[in-house]
Amino acid sequence: MPKRDLYRILGVTRQAQPAEIKRAYRRIAFNVHPDVGERPDPEHFREVHEAYEILSNPDRRRSYDVQIPITSRPPVAEPLRSKAPITVMEDFLTVRPSIEEVLDHIRQNFFGYREKSGGPRRHLRLEAVLDTEEARFGCRLPLRIPCYIRCPACHGTGQWWGVCQACYGDGIIESTRELSLNIPPGTRDGEMYYIDLGDVGVGKLLLEIHIIIARQW
Repeated sequence: MPKRDLYRILGVTRQAQPAEIKRAYRRIAFNVHPDVGERPDPEHFREVHEAYEILSNPDRRRSYDVQIPITSRPPVAEPLRSKAPITVMEDFLTVRPSIEEVLDHIRQNFFGYREKSGGPRRHLRLEAVLDTEEARFGCRLPLRIPCYIRCPACHGTGQWWGVCQACYGDGIIESTRELSLNIPPGTRDGEMYYIDLGDVGVGKLLLEIHIIIARQW
C-alpha cells in the first residue's frame, strides 16, 4: 500500500488531467532541480520526478489509485437531499395580481405574444416547508413550472382530420418544465429565495420561495 500521496507531492487533485499533472511537475522540477533550479533540492526533485513518472503513465496511475488508503483520498461531498417537487400553480401561497393573470402571462410568453406580456413583473409566492435536518444541512428543492409545448398530435398545426382534439386547434398543449433551488446549509425560518423564470421561457415572472421550518417536538 502506498505510503506517500503522489497527488499531494505534485500539488494537484486526484481528478487532475494529464496536462495539469505535467504543468505541475515542470513548475516544481525547474525550481528544485539540483543543477539549474533556483532552490536546488535533490531529494525533493527525486520525489517529484518519481511521482510524475507514476501519475503520467495511465496504467501505473490506475494501479496506484486503487491502492490509495481511503483516509488519504479527498472527501466526496454528499449529494444534497432532495425534497418532493413543488408544482407551481398547485402549491402557490399568494399571487400578485391574480392567479388567472399569471397563467395568462405564461401562456402569452409561450405563444410568442411577448408584447402582450410586458408591464410590471408578476410575483408568485410559494411556501417550502423544511424539517430541521434539511434546514441544517441544506437540500435540493425541485420545482415544476407550467409551460406550453408544440402539440405532438398535430405537430403544432392545430389540424388533424379537422380541428385537433388534443390541442383544440391551438397547436400547443400544457406541459411542465423542471428546475431546482439549492437550499444552503443553515437556512433559517422565514428566509426568502427568488427565482427569475426568464431562463425557462417566462419573462417578468418572479417566484418567491418562503422558507418554513417545521419544528419537531
